[in-house]
This record gives sequence, C-alpha cells and structure tokens, in this order.
Amino acid sequence: MIQLVIGAGLGLVGGVAAVVLHRANKKAMGSYEDELEDFDNGNRRFRPDKPVLINPLIGAVPIAVGAAIVLLSSFYAQDIGEAVVLRNFGGSIAGHTSEAGLHLKAPWQDAIGWDIRNRQINFFKDSEYAYDGGSYEGAEVSINDASGTKANIDIQVIYSLDADKVEDLYAEYGTQEAFVTNYVSNDLRATAREVAGGYDTLTLLTDRAKFTDAVQAALTEQWKGKGVIVEQVQVQDIRYAKSITEAYADAQSAEVAKQKALNAQETAKVEAETKKIEAQGEADANAIMTQSLTPEVLQQRYIDALKSIGKNGNLVVVPEGSQPIVGK
Repeated sequence: MIQLVIGAGLGLVGGVAAVVLHRANKKAMGSYEDELEDFDNGNRRFRPDKPVLINPLIGAVPIAVGAAIVLLSSFYAQDIGEAVVLRNFGGSIAGHTSEAGLHLKAPWQDAIGWDIRNRQINFFKDSEYAYDGGSYEGAEVSINDASGTKANIDIQVIYSLDADKVEDLYAEYGTQEAFVTNYVSNDLRATAREVAGGYDTLTLLTDRAKFTDAVQAALTEQWKGKGVIVEQVQVQDIRYAKSITEAYADAQSAEVAKQKALNAQETAKVEAETKKIEAQGEADANAIMTQSLTPEVLQQRYIDALKSIGKNGNLVVVPEGSQPIVGK
C-alpha cells in the first residue's frame, strides 16, 4: 500500500511540476515578446534577452518513477515455506497464496507473509521469553502430578502451520507473532500441566516416554482444525525436589536389594532341586541294577569271566565245591 501512495505522490508532483513549468514558460515568453515589441518601437534602449525556458516534460520524470513504483507494487515474490495473506486497503481479506514464485495483486493490497515451515517452541529452565520468525522460547513449565507433587519440565514442540488456515489466523490474531505468543505457547503450557495431572510421581520419574506421547496426542487433538500441525513433542527433563528424587533412589536401592535376595533364594532352590533329582536318579539306577542281578545272571557273568581269564592257556583255579568249567 505504501508503494501506491509513493507512486501516486510522485505522479502528482510530476504533473503539477509540468503545469507550473508550462505556465512559467508562457509568462516569461509573454514578457519577452512585450519587451521586444517595445524595443522595436524605440521605447527601449537595449534589446531584451530571451528568457531561459525549462521544458515542462521534465515533470514526466517523477511521473514515470511513480508509475514504475505503482507497477512494481502490483507484484510480490513468495518464498518456499511461506503463505501470503492479501489485505485490501480497507482491511478486508482478499485471499491468500501458498505457492512459491512471483504473484500479481492490486496496487492497493498488502501482501502479509506467514511462515509455514517447521518451527520450535522451547521451554527450558530459566530461558528468557523471545519470539523469532515463528519460533518461541521461554522458561521451564511447572506441573503438578496426580498426587499434587510439584515438578518442573523442559519441553520442546516442533510444529508447522496449515497454509489453508492462514486467512483465519490473520483474521483472529493479526500477526504470526501474536498467534504464537498468545495462543500456541500458552496452549502448550496448559496442555502439559493438564496431562501431567493424570500421572503419578513414579510414572513421571520412570516412564518419561509415556508422558511425552500423551502430551503429543493431547496437543494434536487440541490443535486439530485450528491451523497448527504437531510434528514432534519431546519432554527433555522432569525435575522434582531433591527430597523426592532421594526418596525414589532409596526405594530403588531397597528394591534392588530385595530382588537380589529373591534371586539368591531362587538360585539356592534350583540347586537343591537339581541335587535332589540327581540323587533320585542315582538311587533309581542302583535299584534297577540290583533288580536285574538275579542268581542266574551272576552265575553267567562268573562263567564268562573265567572263560576270558582262561584264554590262551591261562591256569584258572576255582574254589572248592565250584562247578568246573568244561572246555574253553
């Protein structure tokens, strides 16, 4: 819009200048011709000098410059990752574009850019609040878990804007900075606090990923249809008071000691059971062997042993009363 005002102003200046110069030239020439006539009639001693005239066409220069500015104001360049809202002179919205390149608009319209690339919202410890081209950062978020215990969290959200919603966002918030500062960042804080109220202290201390997923799901639902697309949520740290973390550490140590004792008991039990099984197996084997050694089997094994010893001419002496071995 400002280009249109400048161009129109230059055109007006050029036009006025041309008219003024034309009239000045005409007046100067009229005076010269009158003085020249008086000289010719002998009423003047010296011949008058012809006046120096300025060409009125010089006024065309600012007119041409103004026209060029107005012409250039009818075009705007749009970058990749940008959406542009067109606003009329009276403040009404004329539409939007989301494709990169050179676009045509009316000279009285303003092209207002909105960044639709991935941008970050960071809340980290004692950071200063600051806005930068769609990104925003600030201090840690304070939460209360299901038991009312207080903690502080560092959280990061990567988001982008829906190009088809920039008209609505402009109509409601005016600028992207106002939208991010007054809505997106505040909504993130409120949602993180609300979700944290559904988890106990132990879960938040031991399962941060579960809490992170819950925050992302809640934000996705909260911002659905409002022009904000959640790309990623990352809860980077959850900080409880020292007394809470120490109590949790003591409980963890006790749990570890308990588990070690249980494991030792289980090991001893298994070893005892193994020995019992081995002893039972050995007893069963001996019983089977004892049952299988009948007098007939023992007598045959005795005879076989004597035969083996008596091979190759060995002398075998048997106790008195034993049955002699016949043959080899």
